[in-house]
Amino acid sequence: MLRRLLLVVLFAALPANATTRWFTERAGAPVRWMEWGSAAIERAKTEKRQILLSIGFASSWEALRMHREAFSDERNVKTLNAYFVPVVLDRIEHPEIAEAYERVAGVETLPVNLILGANLEPLAASGFMDAHELQRFLVSTSERPALKTLEPRSPFEVEAGTMEAVVDAIGAKYAQGKSFDPLTAAFLLRYSARMNHAPLRELAVSSLRARAASAVRDQIGGGFHRCIGCFEKLLGEQAVHALVYLEAARMTGDQDLEFVARTTLDYVVRDLRVTPGAFEASQDAHSLVPLNGGPQYVDGAFYRWNKEEITRLLGEHAGKIFSLYSLKETDALPVLSEPRFLKETRDELAPLLQKLMSVQQRRPEPFREHLVVAGWNGLMISALARFNEVEYVKAASHAATDTLAKLWDAKTRTLVRTDSRAPALAEDYAYLVQGLLDLFDASYDAKWLDLARTLQARQDELFWDASTGRYRTGTTLPEALRGMIVESDETLPSVNAVAAVNLMRLAALARTTDERVPMIFHSFGGRLRGDGARLPQLAAAYELSLVTPRVVVVTGDPRKDATQQLLVDVRAKYEPMRAIVFLPHKGAPRDRVVKSLPWTAALAPDPEMPLSYDCAGSECRK
Repeated sequence: MLRRLLLVVLFAALPANATTRWFTERAGAPVRWMEWGSAAIERAKTEKRQILLSIGFASSWEALRMHREAFSDERNVKTLNAYFVPVVLDRIEHPEIAEAYERVAGVETLPVNLILGANLEPLAASGFMDAHELQRFLVSTSERPALKTLEPRSPFEVEAGTMEAVVDAIGAKYAQGKSFDPLTAAFLLRYSARMNHAPLRELAVSSLRARAASAVRDQIGGGFHRCIGCFEKLLGEQAVHALVYLEAARMTGDQDLEFVARTTLDYVVRDLRVTPGAFEASQDAHSLVPLNGGPQYVDGAFYRWNKEEITRLLGEHAGKIFSLYSLKETDALPVLSEPRFLKETRDELAPLLQKLMSVQQRRPEPFREHLVVAGWNGLMISALARFNEVEYVKAASHAATDTLAKLWDAKTRTLVRTDSRAPALAEDYAYLVQGLLDLFDASYDAKWLDLARTLQARQDELFWDASTGRYRTGTTLPEALRGMIVESDETLPSVNAVAAVNLMRLAALARTTDERVPMIFHSFGGRLRGDGARLPQLAAAYELSLVTPRVVVVTGDPRKDATQQLLVDVRAKYEPMRAIVFLPHKGAPRDRVVKSLPWTAALAPDPEMPLSYDCAGSECRK
């Protein structure tokens, strides 16, 4: 309660548009921090100072620890205030800028700290530093050669050999001891399905199962941490995991994978929203724990268990937990000994895990980043809608309504990325369009299709670059430094990967084709051939482009059981490029669908029984 009151006081003392915790929690610190933006950049130019840029976000324990330790050191405070313009950049608000600087700097973990020159070029970079290391970093001018920007790849025709090159690049990366990330596994599943490559399919499934059994997943409460040893949970990453595990389950029939997707969604619905509506951006790695000297931040305290505690809670049943979970330390994470034990966690162990979760939920809860991020909500809407269960679809509808109410101005046709009014990126539009298309597919409500089309048109106006055949990211990074931005699908899908599939889906619903889809693939053809392991979602989008899209229209009386059963039957078989449209047999509900999809007017209902029409290209057949 005390911490929440302090945050209220801090917020009241700040400008109205400064609402991210990463900045507000720096307010009042000895270092005179500024937010990333034109004011800080202009001050650096006017005063002819270098910028010390600290990239992080409030939920990161290491980022918080460095600010509480190294940036609170008296010598460092004096140096920073006297000779630099100290600037914080919230990675959630400006992910494209953060990723550009991180990639050039070669620093993969948060926080990332850079010294920027007069034109914002990076002169030096480092990850986490203690007070002494930061002192050396600030005063050592001889170690600041300008870091090179990354060169873009050239366009190239995409063909079967390109996909083979992507698979080879992924194989090389995997051979170096790295496990597949979810988006890579998703591509391999699609590729192996087309090529009927059973060993590759099994490798992708095994990788997903191993990830679900590891310490990167919260084995008790569901959801995924940002990395092993990093306990923060980000909304966008929850959505990606849920989407990939659900699709993998439907492609393979593996119920364990569906269980992982379900528990991830359950975590988000339970812990990342206050009331039915949009979802919040993240949950902290750390929480305030009562210790002898008073409350202290402890990293991962919410998720750690010990054998004595489990024995006290479960009594004679505790042995079942110990037999399947590794608890090697006194205060450790429960990690499944083998992925095959996932079945027990959704079966005989479920009541015991539920009891542990009820205790975990009563612990001092990690704080949340209360930002609403447009694109991340779009991905989560997509994941909830694709599950196509009543409560999940309802949650998706609430999130879509609230996100658009907060972040979309219909009069000016303007989307902002966050409710702190950060400018929207192209990915925010693309992710939201995907979510709204999936919500239309699950709810059959034409208003979501109409909104998806509106947002897609606005994305086209703002970000489509015909000269390069791709969407620009929409970054606020100065023009001279935009060569540092290199699209990738390593954590979240890239804007062009998502947009290509969105364009295909919208074209199928309109019964047309979109010439921009092959342009996007051609634009990235060179990178897919030479750097394909970093573009698995774009490669997956190309795999989908080889599938003939279909629209199945079910028409009938929605009050009749036969109509509802037909909809269930149509959905029973998984098909990746199939849209389902429900066309009521008469009245205003039918008129609304026909208004959005005029070609459906020709699909006559039967007065006695529901019908389904299978539409591909320009033809529909019963």
